[in-house]
Amino acid sequence: MKRNFRNTVAMMAILLAAPVAAQDWVGNIEGGLFSSDRTSTDTAIVGSPFVGAYIAGQSQRNFGDYRLSFDGRFEMTDDEGLDDVYESGPLHSGVIGLHFGREFGATYVGAFAAVGYFDGYDSEDPMTGSLAGLEASYTLPVGAMLYAQVGAMDAIGDPGDNEYVGYAARVGARHQFNDRIIAGLSYEFGEADDCFVDCGDQPGEFSLVTVDAAYAITDNMDLVARYAYLDVYDVNDDDTGTESNIYLGARWNFGPRAAQTALTTPLGGFQAASWMAPLD
Repeated sequence: MKRNFRNTVAMMAILLAAPVAAQDWVGNIEGGLFSSDRTSTDTAIVGSPFVGAYIAGQSQRNFGDYRLSFDGRFEMTDDEGLDDVYESGPLHSGVIGLHFGREFGATYVGAFAAVGYFDGYDSEDPMTGSLAGLEASYTLPVGAMLYAQVGAMDAIGDPGDNEYVGYAARVGARHQFNDRIIAGLSYEFGEADDCFVDCGDQPGEFSLVTVDAAYAITDNMDLVARYAYLDVYDVNDDDTGTESNIYLGARWNFGPRAAQTALTTPLGGFQAASWMAPLD
């Protein structure tokens, strides 16, 4: 794992932990391990499945009808000493996001901006990109939350060759079934319009389906499980990279679980951008 990426992860953990002692903030800090089973039609993935670690968290506060929140997630995969993304697939992805909006009863409407991290072309350290857009959620009378996000994304790994410049979107639902169980389902998708692995009307696309659940073992601590399937498609060469990831971890909550927003920053676009070099 690269030093700069570790420093960013440590900074995110400090930022997320800072509001814990303050009143009126709610959120969580989460960490754990994951297994990543990978395929590629363009290169020979060697040693799959791989093992990785992740850290995530969010924090939010209301100011009357207005809501401010920030969140982050970072995933780091062990390549087992291969040191070759053509054999392992990408190793790093992450995002730090800031959200602001207004609640109108059960409806929330707002905007978000984020910095994302992804593996670029022939780079020793993760590269940075950006994502900014609009989001909304609606809480049903039964307590389930429906939400949607869409934004413009820019992640250039190698100018003129590996460029994700396009959009990324997510729709989903989350429901707290009782005092102990929360579960969610989301679908992310997007397209790089012109230069995914080559330039000149040669787009790339991705889709990401995620199912997650949390079980409260104490008033503040949850066990969490998550399954995510990522499909990245290079339209020009008809090549595909996939990840089938299983996550297990623990989450520490501060403030009521039901008050926490499901509108965290989408990560799927930056995970897809990390596949640009392996599919080139």
